[in-house]
Amino acid sequence: MFLSMIFNYDFDYSGYSNVYAINKISNQSLIKLPFRLLSYDFSISGFNELDNFSIKGKWGIEHQLKSFNKTKLPKMLYNLIDPDNVNYSIEFRELYFSILNSLAELRIGKQIYAWGAVDANSPIDILNPIDYYYLFTDIDETKIGRESIALDLFLSDNIKIHLLAMPNHITNKIPNNDPDFPITLPASPQSYQMLKQSKLDKPIEFGGYIQASLENMDWTISYFSGYDRNFNLYGAKVYFSDLNETITVTDTIFSYRKTDMIGLSNVSFVGDFTLRSDFAFFNTDDGDYNFDDREYQGRDVLYFQDILAFPDTAAINQYFDFHGTYYQYSFQLEYGLPYGIDLVGQIFGYNSDGIKSNEIDINITNFEFSSSDVFFPGMGSSMATLCEQGLIFNFTKTILDDAIEFQSTHLFDLSDPGQLHQVKIAYDIIEDMNLSLLFYKGIGHRDKGPEYPFNTMEDFSHIRAQLKYFF
Repeated sequence: MFLSMIFNYDFDYSGYSNVYAINKISNQSLIKLPFRLLSYDFSISGFNELDNFSIKGKWGIEHQLKSFNKTKLPKMLYNLIDPDNVNYSIEFRELYFSILNSLAELRIGKQIYAWGAVDANSPIDILNPIDYYYLFTDIDETKIGRESIALDLFLSDNIKIHLLAMPNHITNKIPNNDPDFPITLPASPQSYQMLKQSKLDKPIEFGGYIQASLENMDWTISYFSGYDRNFNLYGAKVYFSDLNETITVTDTIFSYRKTDMIGLSNVSFVGDFTLRSDFAFFNTDDGDYNFDDREYQGRDVLYFQDILAFPDTAAINQYFDFHGTYYQYSFQLEYGLPYGIDLVGQIFGYNSDGIKSNEIDINITNFEFSSSDVFFPGMGSSMATLCEQGLIFNFTKTILDDAIEFQSTHLFDLSDPGQLHQVKIAYDIIEDMNLSLLFYKGIGHRDKGPEYPFNTMEDFSHIRAQLKYFF
């Protein structure tokens, strides 16, 4: 019945195969990060007199090496593809059905969204969780697809309304204690440490935006309501031994905050300049979950209960009660410099002065610090939380009819001395095959300690060689 309604149909596809190697500058060791070995995009579309129908998908194979030992070349090459030494995973990053006409478009299925105006660092682009392993790839593959339903309404040639709803709650994928990756979680909670939140059993996240196009600019006002992509500290319970109060066990409890976002985006064309800007205002709240009667299931307490007789009831119940507002912003400038050099500059920042919380009981930590020191935003741009204020410059130059591309990218922490620098050269060997070499250097500041993000990025300094075949 469905096929009989479609008078014509088309099948389109594109994709690439990809291999690369990353080696640390410090000791030339291989960095074993996952990468997209194969990516395949397809679209099956048909139409009749009233509507266009399509099924679209992004399918891929991921490759992650378990171990690498230098040996004879044939065996070494085999180890790079051996299923016993490689984790292969196959997935649809996107797969959805769409129906489109002159008035509206409806999409249902697993989708990847792009909100906001700036490139790759928008605080408004928060719908899809992030796979942090792909932060350092050339193509934006960081986003994890979400099951969702989206509706676009075309009120006129200049006004568009976008509405969406997403079931379930999916968190960011951040490597946990991976020695090959510079970004890790500030804590590694066990499953029993996560607070039971009934609202996360069957949550619905929802949002939308209205976009207006004027003669030389576009304005977008957006809203989204959901739960944080990263876990946060919710509270702690402290148990004192009945025999010796100097021996304690702390039960740290984590949760996911409810967060609402209001965003404003603008794209303006002023002469030869393109200006893009995003501002996102977040209102977040821990909620009012009570854990006074919550039993602790950690092994430490069970062990001490047998030997030192820990009580069943905690001596201290501490709620951090994070709530309030924070904001993030990003402003981008694009301009064509002399000699065919394209410049993209971006300044971004983050402020959490509007966050309120309880002060932490010193008996929990044995030293005094403010709870504001452990607040971490669960939504927004990951780059904006790398440093409070940052500046990015990107220069791109192509020669020989775009066969060779030179790219230089630089990130500066405007509050502290951290820097990141990347230089890349790419060459089209043949029409559909590209070879690239990349040099990545992080500069930290040892006086700021290991918790300073740019220090771990300095240890991640590397050289990368990459070969891609496009089809």
